[in-house]
Amino acid sequence: MGETRLAGVRTPYAEMPARVRAFVDAQIGSPVVAVTARTGGMSPAVAASVRSANGRTAFVKAVGTDVHPDTPEHFRHERAVLQALPPAPYRAGLQAAYDDGDWVALLLDDVDGRHPDWADPADRAAVLQVVHGQSRELTPPLPGLPTVSNRDGQRRHLTHAGAATGVELAALPAWARTDLDGLLALTALSVEHHRDESYCHWDIRHDNILIRHHDRQPVLLDWGMSKRGQRWGDAVCFGLEWVESAEFDTIVDTVDLSGGEQADITGFLVGLGVYALMMSGQPPHPSLPRLPAFRRELGARCLGGVRRRLDLGLC
Repeated sequence: MGETRLAGVRTPYAEMPARVRAFVDAQIGSPVVAVTARTGGMSPAVAASVRSANGRTAFVKAVGTDVHPDTPEHFRHERAVLQALPPAPYRAGLQAAYDDGDWVALLLDDVDGRHPDWADPADRAAVLQVVHGQSRELTPPLPGLPTVSNRDGQRRHLTHAGAATGVELAALPAWARTDLDGLLALTALSVEHHRDESYCHWDIRHDNILIRHHDRQPVLLDWGMSKRGQRWGDAVCFGLEWVESAEFDTIVDTVDLSGGEQADITGFLVGLGVYALMMSGQPPHPSLPRLPAFRRELGARCLGGVRRRLDLGLC
């Protein structure tokens, strides 16, 4: 159980451009007088809880292309998603957004909470309940949500594996290299069966969840990776924490899956695991030094889960 936490090198709030800090001050009604940096998560962006002179609070996430070239687009995507979603107790609402073509900033409701303790059955059950509740809410996808599909990501995994270099193939365990074509055929079937029947967060990880202190309500954060996909998508992502054990199967079984969907989940794990391991040899951006280790561990655990599920006939 568990994974290497993908912590980026966060940009301090004080290093955010003055124009963006002025926007924050204007939106919360008076100058910021207290900043609490938030660590964890994969982004190198600014991430901070702020309090203004008038007592208002917000969570600020902001990034420019000089910090990381791809992250501003993730933030623009998250803005579009949050603007389309209605308020819910398990989501942090969007207060305001800034975009000057370079820097993008989002002001969200600040959540006074802690990350879940996976050793606590109550935390695990509460988060899974929220995952199911949000999946029901977003199946079918609500009007106005982006149309990008997770099918495109699965196809990218297949394309990359089909043109893998010797170094990338060497990153796979020997048993997976031996039957790589057969494994990728499972991913191809999963892609063939793909349905954009739901809108999925696709990044239900420890770092993207807070348990509010005052009522123990889990809150799901960070919609930058969200896409359309199958109704089982977020349950599978939540279950990745335990993918090498039977606990993963117990979690995904709560979605009431058909045999064909069980096979599609195995194919999804193949694509994710193979791609993560092959990409683990790529040099990381300086702001994400732990990315190779994260990919290596995620890929190994996913393929460990694949082998276990193959032995059980879940293919």
